[in-house]
Amino acid sequence: QGARGEAIYAIMFVVWTMTVGVTTPIETAGGAAFPLGRAISLSAVGKIGGAVLQYMLAKYLFSSVARERLKDNEWMDKIKCSFSEHPLGVALIWRFSPLPEFVKNVGPALVETLRTPYQILAILLHGLPFTVLWSCVGNDAAIVARGGNASVWLPKIFAAIQLIGLFVTPTLFGWWLKGLEKTEECNI
Repeated sequence: QGARGEAIYAIMFVVWTMTVGVTTPIETAGGAAFPLGRAISLSAVGKIGGAVLQYMLAKYLFSSVARERLKDNEWMDKIKCSFSEHPLGVALIWRFSPLPEFVKNVGPALVETLRTPYQILAILLHGLPFTVLWSCVGNDAAIVARGGNASVWLPKIFAAIQLIGLFVTPTLFGWWLKGLEKTEECNI
């Protein structure tokens, strides 16, 4: 409880994000356990902090071995080219893709053409809206559990995001992969 409980929640959420990766249940539980504003800020610290920390560790401490093994990989060259030409756009495609969280954080760290600020911006642009959404879902569940009325607008937003998540983002990721197939050569 109190500041100590909030600190433990945020720190454990960082660890959870870096190890388990599935953040939705933690954000939802935070929304139910804390006042909404605190839940959003604490979950954002945990989720975004964990994603950034995992990316930074991978990029600056562990990437050299993986890069060495991938140096003659045709697909890696195409990915590097794509990140070089459209750094924020490709970083966002990765963040919104149906890939596991670990791949979303560590994969871009292996691409030396991607500058860190672009990846951090992509993490923020992807992470904050979903942190707000899942914290609101948890908060709404807690209100209903206490006998209150459920939100009228939350199910509508949730339905729209499900459609985007099920159809739009996999399609964009597929188009990006298809475009990589057509990439001939790149001067990076």
